[in-house]
Amino acid sequence: MRVAIIGAGLAGVTSAYELALQGHEVHVFERDTSVATGASFAPPGLIAPGLMAARPQWPMAWRGKPSQLGWKLAHWRARRARGQQALPEALHALALRGQAVMAVWRRELQMDVEREGGVLMLWRNAKDYKAAAPLLARLQERQVPHRELDAEGCRTHEPGLNAESPLHGGILLTQDEAANARQFSQALKLEAQRLGVRWNFNTEVLRIEPGAQPAVHVAAGEPLRVDAVIVCAGKGAAALLAAQGLKLPWGTTHTHTLTAPLRQLEAHPDLGPRATVIDMSLGVSLTRLGQRVRVGGGNELGGSSTQPDGQSMGTLHQAAHDWFPGALLAAGQQRWKTARLMLADELPLIGESGLPGVWLNIGHGEHGWTMAGGAAQLLSARLAKKDAGIDAALLEPGRLR
Repeated sequence: MRVAIIGAGLAGVTSAYELALQGHEVHVFERDTSVATGASFAPPGLIAPGLMAARPQWPMAWRGKPSQLGWKLAHWRARRARGQQALPEALHALALRGQAVMAVWRRELQMDVEREGGVLMLWRNAKDYKAAAPLLARLQERQVPHRELDAEGCRTHEPGLNAESPLHGGILLTQDEAANARQFSQALKLEAQRLGVRWNFNTEVLRIEPGAQPAVHVAAGEPLRVDAVIVCAGKGAAALLAAQGLKLPWGTTHTHTLTAPLRQLEAHPDLGPRATVIDMSLGVSLTRLGQRVRVGGGNELGGSSTQPDGQSMGTLHQAAHDWFPGALLAAGQQRWKTARLMLADELPLIGESGLPGVWLNIGHGEHGWTMAGGAAQLLSARLAKKDAGIDAALLEPGRLR
């Protein structure tokens, strides 16, 4: 098959590589200069099926106006207030598949990617930890490998934790991990190119033409006719699909990250995190990436994508100071904010769009890194009319019709 992919973030790059592995002719269109320049540029970096199963309710600041959302804000807030339901089995299976696929690709392709294993969720006091009982029950229900740790156990696992910060205990997700998404995307792009994938950067897709032989129209040159178009364009997908009458009820969320060099002191080798810790009260993760630390959180619903929000960035700085004071160097810090599309049910859209010849791989929210490899394999199997081994009907775009 000849396949066109729109978007070269994690979803687009992994889809391109998997399809090329299966022998398809793949063309990728990206309006920016390289892979992973949007939401895949500097995300918190978690590859965490266990965290997905736990379904913690992160703090979410409201920015902007309710009219920005494609669904009723009151209904979404009410559902979150009632507590989240168990993670759909198909979504957890996709996350586990995604993590396994990424591990195989890293190993077989001998990728040199910054990565650390283990995610430690921290609670500051007994009251908050007791309130997290449903989270623990969800971990047990999904049989997620984990260990409950008291404060001493947390500090043994992460010796750099500030001894003066209040800490009741934590839960260690032993098989979750974190890695550098952009670094991985760049390495996989080269491998995909060796398999014949054709990359079209600095190329704006003007419109999609659905049909038995759909086409991708760009600013310069003739339309490319293919057997299938896969839209992996993240926040850019909404306008492309709406132009064809497919108006989906999107909301927009924003995530902030702060990436800073880790201070190196021979007398204090554990100034920063060894792997990943999550402050459950602030909803902020702190992850070791080589000789840097990436602090992620400051989640917002609605608002503008243009500049990092001062209040949200302040939350990231607070978490870094509370848990690893003095560990981050002021020089060389990178502040980053990205927008993601999200549906009210917080599930992605993976499958046939309803437009002839057009497929979707979008709406993954904060778990795009976790699901990318699994979603790529799922789509590849669906295109070839093969059994993907996952009953993913719940993730199909048809659920919205």
